[in-house]
Amino acid sequence: MIRRILGGAPPEERDISFQDIFKRGLDLVDVSTTSGENINYDSAMTLSAVFGAIRLLSDSISTLPYDVKFRRQRVEEAFRPLPAFLTNMNRNLTNQDVLNQIMTSMLLDGNAYIATLRNNSGEVIELTPLDPTTVTPELSSMEDGNKVLTFKSSNASGELFTTRDIAHFRGRQKAGSITGVSPITMARELLGLGVAAQKYGAAFFGNSGLPNGIVEVAGTLSPEGAQQLKAAWNDVHRGASNSHKLAVLTEGAKFSKIPNISNEDSQFLMTKQSTVGDVARIYGIPPHLLADMTSSTTWGSGLFEQNQAFSQYSLRPYIVRLETGLTNIMRSQGISVAYVKFDLASMHRGTAESIDRLSKGLMNGIYSIDEVREQLALPPLPNGEGTQHFVPLNLAPIDQIGQDQ
Repeated sequence: MIRRILGGAPPEERDISFQDIFKRGLDLVDVSTTSGENINYDSAMTLSAVFGAIRLLSDSISTLPYDVKFRRQRVEEAFRPLPAFLTNMNRNLTNQDVLNQIMTSMLLDGNAYIATLRNNSGEVIELTPLDPTTVTPELSSMEDGNKVLTFKSSNASGELFTTRDIAHFRGRQKAGSITGVSPITMARELLGLGVAAQKYGAAFFGNSGLPNGIVEVAGTLSPEGAQQLKAAWNDVHRGASNSHKLAVLTEGAKFSKIPNISNEDSQFLMTKQSTVGDVARIYGIPPHLLADMTSSTTWGSGLFEQNQAFSQYSLRPYIVRLETGLTNIMRSQGISVAYVKFDLASMHRGTAESIDRLSKGLMNGIYSIDEVREQLALPPLPNGEGTQHFVPLNLAPIDQIGQDQ
C-alpha cells in the first residue's frame, strides 16, 4: 500500500490551492497579505534571508555525524549492528539528502512526512521524504473508542496509512493540534513585505532608473536628431576629465539636473534590511550568520561562544526532534533499548576553547582520558589504560598546610 505514495499509481489529478496546502488546523481564509503579495513556500524562498536560514539549519544538521547508542549501567555504549535504514536511508539519495529534505520540510511546513518501506519481517529498509503538501494527518477513532494517528495522501486517493507506513516529524505545535506550525504561514505578513520590497527594488532599477540630467529642446526632434544631440553632449561632458566644463546650449535648449532619490524612495533598502532580522528571529538564528552586520551581536564576544550559542539555541531543538523521529522508527521495528544520537559537539571539536575545557576537566577528575578521547573522536587506550580519573596531588585542606602528608 505504501508503494502507491512512492509512485506505484498515478496521482489524483486536481488543482491544489494554497488554501488546501495550509488548511490543516491553521484556519486560513485568505493567503494574500496587506502588501499585496501571495506568500507560499516558493515565493518565501525567493527572499535571500529565508533561503539562507533554511540552508544554514538544514545543511548544518544533515552533515552532523550520528550513531545509535544504548545505556548499560548508566554508561552510554554504541549499539551494534546498526539498523539497515540508518546505514543507507534511500537507494537514490544519500543520507545527507534525506536528512536535508526532512529538515527543509519542517522549516517550511512545520511537518515532515517519511514513507517507511518495510520488508516482510516488518524491518524498515528505506526512508523516502514525502511532499508535505500532499499528506494530511488526522486522528481516527477505533472500535474500542481510542484514537490513532492516520494519514491520507493526495497521491493515493482512498487509502488510509498508519504510523508504520508514514513517520511524522513535527516542528512547533499549537495546543490541541496534531500538526506542526508552518513558520512561513505564521510570518506571511512580514515575508510579504519583504517580497514586495524586493520586487520594488527590481522594478525601480529595471523600469524606473533615473538619468542624471535632461536636455530640453523646444519643438520636435527626430529620433536621429535626439540621438545626435545626446551623443554630442556626452562627447563634451562625460568622463572625469570633462567634469565641471562650461556647457553652451543653443536653439533654446535647456539643461535640467535630476534631483537625488528622496528618502521615501530609498526606504525599501531599510525594509529589505529589517527583513533579515525578522527572518533571523523566526528561525532563531544569530543575525550575523545571515550576513547582517548592522549591529553588534549579543550571542557572545568570541567566535567559539557564538557557535556554541548557535548550537544550543538554534540547532539543538531541531536535532532533538530529528533524533526522536528516527528513534521512533527504530521502536516500530522492535528496537526498544537504543536511540539515535547526533554528535553536536563535533561542530566545536578541535578548537582551542574546546581543548582547554577538556584539559581542565581531565585535570580535575571530571573526565577520564578515554572520555576526553571519545569527545575528540579518538579510540580509547588499549587494555583499559584510559579509564582512570586523576586529581591534582598538590591540593590539601587549608588546616593541614605544612603538615606531613
